[in-house]
Amino acid sequence: MKKHLLLSLFTALCLGAQAQDNNWTWGGPLDPAQATFDVKHYTLRLQIAPDEHKIGGSADATVELIAPTDKIRLNLIDAYTVSGVKVNGKKAKYTRGTDLLDVELKRIYQPGQRVTVTVAYAGTPPEAINPPWQGGFTFSTDSNGKHWIGLSSQNEGAKIFMPCKDHPSDEPDEGVEQFISVPAPYQVAANGVLVSEKKKGDQITYHWKTDYTINNYGINFTVGDFAVTRRNYTTVEGNTVPMVLYLLRQNAEKAPELMNILEISLKTQEKYFGEYPFRKEKVGIVETPYLGMEHQTINAYGNKFRFTKVGDAPYDHLLHHELGHEWWGNKVSVKDWADFWVQEGLCTYGDWLFVEEHAGHEAYMRHVKLIAKNIPNRNPIIIRDNNVDSDEAYHGEIYSKGAYVMHSLRYMLGDEVFFRTLKSFIMSPVYTYENQVKTADLQNFISKETGKDIKPFFDLYLRTTEVPEVVVEQKSGNRYTIRIPNISFTLPMDVTTDAGTQRLELSSKPVEVSSTTAPEIDADGWYLKSVVMGEGTL
Repeated sequence: MKKHLLLSLFTALCLGAQAQDNNWTWGGPLDPAQATFDVKHYTLRLQIAPDEHKIGGSADATVELIAPTDKIRLNLIDAYTVSGVKVNGKKAKYTRGTDLLDVELKRIYQPGQRVTVTVAYAGTPPEAINPPWQGGFTFSTDSNGKHWIGLSSQNEGAKIFMPCKDHPSDEPDEGVEQFISVPAPYQVAANGVLVSEKKKGDQITYHWKTDYTINNYGINFTVGDFAVTRRNYTTVEGNTVPMVLYLLRQNAEKAPELMNILEISLKTQEKYFGEYPFRKEKVGIVETPYLGMEHQTINAYGNKFRFTKVGDAPYDHLLHHELGHEWWGNKVSVKDWADFWVQEGLCTYGDWLFVEEHAGHEAYMRHVKLIAKNIPNRNPIIIRDNNVDSDEAYHGEIYSKGAYVMHSLRYMLGDEVFFRTLKSFIMSPVYTYENQVKTADLQNFISKETGKDIKPFFDLYLRTTEVPEVVVEQKSGNRYTIRIPNISFTLPMDVTTDAGTQRLELSSKPVEVSSTTAPEIDADGWYLKSVVMGEGTL
């Protein structure tokens, strides 16, 4: 096998560099040819040629049939030449389509049976245009002139570096193994646990393994000349997990400060969302030649150590946000990009909670009010319930407005119920790891736990660009009415009059209050809304 892989790599190197100008995406409707099987495990064996910007090797996809089929369809971009395919260790026939690989099984396999497809491939990977938003490989050099290679694929999918079933609905339930070979003395940081590193000639092979379910774009490796720093962390449940930093050698002196910031962020995330989800492996950070990404147990970090303070706590916004995705994105993952806001909105809300935790509630409220001013509210967060691809799903409001929805929900439910319910959701095995979610799962869980039907609230804020239009009208003298004509449900809001502030249940039906001055609606800014002041008879 090794001889075959090296030959494949040599062939690819001789082909020369190819232009990579495709705009790949993933998700959308599931290909019927891929609905017949469930991915259980991937094994990736790659040799990286930094000077030539080439990769080559093989990958195994172990799948379990859920419908009878005599074919396995995998995604792999056309930039790679496939030199051979095996099924359960035996040579198999295959055909290529546009960014597709169809593998013949020779017979019909039945539900419950497993098949391992091995693909040998090599070529010139696509180079990232604007990582991580327009991803691919980033072949860079550090300030010492050493190779520094990053990989980002959230918008493009894993097919840009490995054959896979590239759809968010199917994650490898039993994890991923990676054998990444690089020239000495370079190192590879990747997902999970480092099983071994073996040197042969001028090459070092790093064997990484994760046993956790992982989303396709979370599968990752970074190559560089790193200084490695380790420290143990005690989780909120009293378990020990290693914290590991892979920083460029020239930035090694930054490790103690970054490690302290990481520990503060971990404690804050755990307070609200429970124990770190991947404690059996590691909390990992690797310095990357692009801004960042939530690669599971090895978060990409490219914020250049731009630390700030929130209250008295040292803080790195990029680090905290990507770390938050270990809960919202990696532990809780969506099965369709239609629901991408669950990952980004909840994670962003975790950023806001850091402000509250370390600077106080008033600072949190000021922070949220500032953000509200910059939410354009141009796009529904959920454009349709299913079959959304990564290009369609991605826009800024899944972060800011998604988080604001949680801010509003917090007011509706009250702190004790809100935080308890949110933690119960993310701690439930029904909605975590291999059990991917839809918005309806979160919605139904909250409604059941709290006894409040939040579907109309979610429908308004997530599926439209409408906001509650609060109409305040003076009737006569000190009498005012307040109503929200564009909603069909009841929404609690603070109403401030000369007598003080009270929480009222508002709807399309007018509620009357007495005040010598015009009532102020939701003065603290718990909702995205509009307020119209007028006079006249309803």
